[in-house]
Amino acid sequence: MKHQIGIMQGRLSPRPIARLQAFPHSSWQREFSLAARIGFDAIEWIFEAERASDNPIRSQSGRQEIKRAARSSGVSVRSVCADYFMVERLVGEGTAASKRNREVLCELIEHAAELGAERILLPLLETSALGTRELKDEMVECLIEVAPVAERHRVVLGLEMEIPGSEYAELISRVNHAQVKAYYDVGNSSAQGFDVAVDVEPLLPKLHAVHVKDRRTHGVSVPLGRGDTNFAGFFRTLKRAGFAGDFLLQHYFDQDPEAAARAALAYVRQQLAAADEAAA
Repeated sequence: MKHQIGIMQGRLSPRPIARLQAFPHSSWQREFSLAARIGFDAIEWIFEAERASDNPIRSQSGRQEIKRAARSSGVSVRSVCADYFMVERLVGEGTAASKRNREVLCELIEHAAELGAERILLPLLETSALGTRELKDEMVECLIEVAPVAERHRVVLGLEMEIPGSEYAELISRVNHAQVKAYYDVGNSSAQGFDVAVDVEPLLPKLHAVHVKDRRTHGVSVPLGRGDTNFAGFFRTLKRAGFAGDFLLQHYFDQDPEAAARAALAYVRQQLAAADEAAA
């Protein structure tokens, strides 16, 4: 089984000062050709609150430019990382603000569909974590409201959370819509102290894609294979389950983005091959 392997936008550009992830305004076009040269199938587009109006995905001309870059490189935009909603939150902001932010999400669904993207990642962590029952209830209501728009445009809403897999699966089940699924981040879950090979199991029926990064328990991101993420067990679990979704690299990088991306891609391919061998 050949999985689509993509890379988070910005990982092929110089790292921003004091940040690991940001939209690369000055170099996003170049990332497509570089991703193709390295061997990636896709790029995950970043939509963040900072300079949101300048993001090419927000304008018709910008989306046309994105599609040209994808066609010329052969590297598609299969997903959009909606970091925007970690600042402009979908819940817990009061009725007017939440309504406005949900309207932005509906617009983003339309824009993602125009690009041919299959999913939008909703990062429900850090400032957007659902830390109370009230916030979880409000998010379920939000997703039930927005899911028909996603269904109309054939876009999956992939939830990323840093809670135990059983609780994660329960929230998705409460929404009970085919377009709302799990977008599991192995590094973030490992940082919470979870054994991802076991933690992901309740999510397998609703697992749509995986963010690949490595972190130390209760610590920071590190290059793949140097943290506490149980990659071998995780990939074996997915292999046994017949998981056919995408892997998106959100790996740590520092001085040399291209070298880091090549190493990360080789690591994932090695893990996939080892899981195949173990299952043979």
